[in-house]
Amino acid sequence: METIILKPLPDEPALIVERDRKALVLADLHLGIEVEFRQKGVNVGSQTEKLLAHAIRCVEAVEPEVIILLGDVKHTVPQLSYAERREVPHFLAQLAAYAPVCVVKGNHDGQLQHLLPAVAEPDWELKHEIQIKSTTGFILDTVGYAHGHSWPAQEVFAARYLVIGHNHPRIRLRSSSSPYSSMKPVWVRARCDPGAIKEHYPGLELDEKHLPWVIIMPAFNELCGGVAVNSPNRELMGPIASKLLHEETMEAYLLDGTYLGKVPELTETSVV
Repeated sequence: METIILKPLPDEPALIVERDRKALVLADLHLGIEVEFRQKGVNVGSQTEKLLAHAIRCVEAVEPEVIILLGDVKHTVPQLSYAERREVPHFLAQLAAYAPVCVVKGNHDGQLQHLLPAVAEPDWELKHEIQIKSTTGFILDTVGYAHGHSWPAQEVFAARYLVIGHNHPRIRLRSSSSPYSSMKPVWVRARCDPGAIKEHYPGLELDEKHLPWVIIMPAFNELCGGVAVNSPNRELMGPIASKLLHEETMEAYLLDGTYLGKVPELTETSVV
């Protein structure tokens, strides 16, 4: 069996996947989220150039052969904002200067096809192709990818690993010497529950000894907020994270690789 390497880029919300090709995976960019902040009375300038510079630093550090964007590239639902019409094609074109780009559609990505550089700016010359993949996910080099907000295609469970986003997982760190707390992004991984998978996909033949590990990625955009995995009211979103995983196998890690422990055992007072 060929070796698959999955490793976070140190101190970054970015995943490196290596087998036949080297892939760089980013999730939950939410370009244009500042529009929602301004509508709520919080004046936040555009963060797209900052996010683009951050993404390019990751790309240049990894030198991938393919870049995978794991859904929610844009933020506004259901319409397209003026900022998104201007900034999303530019962002995608800049990434495509380095490698082919695969985008898995997320729940915020309605009408994303209208924001592809070849559509929005047909005079631009792209160095590499940009593809939009279905919300049901896809497999590349035996690794499955889906945003996580909808039921994936059953063939995705033939993958050895399934990488999703959507939840923006974080951990709440509470100081023992002050009333303040902070939220830090985390990675979460867990095993699939074969019984739950069979219930939803009765025709799927499963090898229960080789069920895929599911990796829930942190959001690339730090303005997104997210689910505190150590909250007593923790509710993971989407059918994969909320219905198809063995909760007792869930483990959480900080971006620097620090192992925090099993998610069901984490509390807001156990991590200080």
